[in-house]
Formats: sequence, structure tokens, C-alpha cells
Amino acid sequence: MSAALDLQRVIEVGAGLRDGVIETEMDRGEIVRRVMDRGQLVLLKHAFPDEMLTAARTAVAAWGREVPAAETDDFRGNYHRRRAMVARQQQAPHVFHDYNFNDLSAAPPELEATLRGLFEPLRLLYNDLTGNGVRFGIPEAGPYVHPQLIHYPSGGGFFARHWHNLTPQKLGFIVSLSKRGRDFRNGGTCFEIDGEVVDMEARQEIGDICIWRYDHQHWVTQSDLRDKFDWDSDAGRWVATFAYFDPRG
Repeated sequence: MSAALDLQRVIEVGAGLRDGVIETEMDRGEIVRRVMDRGQLVLLKHAFPDEMLTAARTAVAAWGREVPAAETDDFRGNYHRRRAMVARQQQAPHVFHDYNFNDLSAAPPELEATLRGLFEPLRLLYNDLTGNGVRFGIPEAGPYVHPQLIHYPSGGGFFARHWHNLTPQKLGFIVSLSKRGRDFRNGGTCFEIDGEVVDMEARQEIGDICIWRYDHQHWVTQSDLRDKFDWDSDAGRWVATFAYFDPRG
């Protein structure tokens, strides 16, 4: 893909966190138009500070060492799971360690505060962009927010090409929690848009939020394949996602 086309596919926008709100240099409506109507990727640069995200990643990993890894998904609680499998619906092989917090109020108080510091600004931004008005918590019926951190371990963490339904999510968020060259060397998210591959590996830095149309096909390339794989190591690439979906239907 040419550099010119890549620039058209990825729009970098200045951003920052102030008093729990993500401020952007581009109008919210323009962000939505570029992502939903033009199929562009909007990259909010430096939306979160490095120190905050590193602390969040470290706190979640520590929690995962205290709580046994789950064998099955628990969409009403908080759990983490080591996955080396093929997704049943999409037939996409993947190797990663995900940390899921469906019930933030049930997390240890210090961890809850850390997670809310990350996901509350994302919730507000998501509501501004979509008008969905989502809240944390599990309703009796319908979709709800599924706060998640994903660790792609050094030695081969990855996620093969897959896709999602456009609704009810509409817009996807991927927040980079790791610094290239310090926490990991290789690996990143790729998208296919109108038949063209857009590789975000060298574009997204720690603290950046990639906003994308949720039905784009995408995949995650392998993390530091030449390293030894170790589930117990925190080394590798970490991201946070903001998923709004209904696992019951």
C-alpha cells in the first residue's frame, strides 16, 4: 500500500485526558463521519499518559496472579483466561491472555479505582460518539459494556483475521497499553478496508486510542516470536478494548 493511501486510511488526531474526560482536537461528529462513513481509522494520539497505563497493566497482571485462571467465560463476573484455541464462530486461531471485568464494583477497591480511571473516560467518549448511553453494570436483558485488557505474550501471542457485527457496537476502541521498544518489539493490529491492508504496528503508540468501524476485518500479528513463550511473564503487547455486546444473544 502506498504511503499516500495509508495517510488517507489513518487520521491522527491530538488528544489528552483532563479531569477524567478525553479531549480531542477533532469535533466528535467529524470523528464519527470519518470512521462510519469513510471507513477511516482515527488515531487519538496520547489520549492517556504512559504512567497511568503502565500502572493499570501492572495492577491487572498482579490481580491475575492472585486469582486462578478460568476455564470458561463468566460474562457476569470478573475473570481472566489463557486462550490458545480456535474461535468457534469465526474459526480464528488465537493465543492471548484476556482479563475481563464485567462487574467493576466486585473488584478489589484499589483495582476498581484503577480500572474506572481507564474505562470511565472511554465510556464517556463512546457515548459521545455513538449516543448509546451505556453504563457499567449488567442489565436484565440486552447488551452491556465488557471492559477488557488483552495481553499478547512475547513468544507468539496473536489473533488471526476475524470480524464483528457492526451493531450494537458501531465503533471499536483499541487502547495501546505497552511501549514499543521497551515492553515489546513486534506485533500490532492490522485492518482490511476496501481490499487494502492497513498495518497499525508502527503507528499506534502507548496511550493512543484507535477508533475503527466495528465490522472491518482485522487481526493481530505475533508478538516477539523469537522470545520464549511464558504464560507467567508479563512481557509482550497489552491493549484495552471497550466492547459493548450481549453474550446472551
